[in-house]
Amino acid sequence: MNPIAIKIGGSTFGSADTTIGDLVTLQKRGVPLVVIHGGGNVISDWLERLGISTSFARGLRITDLETLEVVTAVLAGLVNKELVSSIWCQGGKAVGLSGVDGG
Repeated sequence: MNPIAIKIGGSTFGSADTTIGDLVTLQKRGVPLVVIHGGGNVISDWLERLGISTSFARGLRITDLETLEVVTAVLAGLVNKELVSSIWCQGGKAVGLSGVDGG
């Protein structure tokens, strides 16, 4: 069976929906999954905490080098690990990778 790719928006994190439980249920039924996640709200929060201004053009964040460093830390670190931890806590298995891992 080919893996199913599932995109989870960053607004899902911290909400009371069933997304993580649904992923674990699919996994336990033998469905191979690849989860791609966002995290725009968490990025914006950390940029604000660090006093880094951010701007958008047509809904896309303008990302300079300083912003990119925060985006990388937040997505590959905080958000990714929170998602992996949540899956494990609900009885699933997960490994968190970023787009640069493994070349």
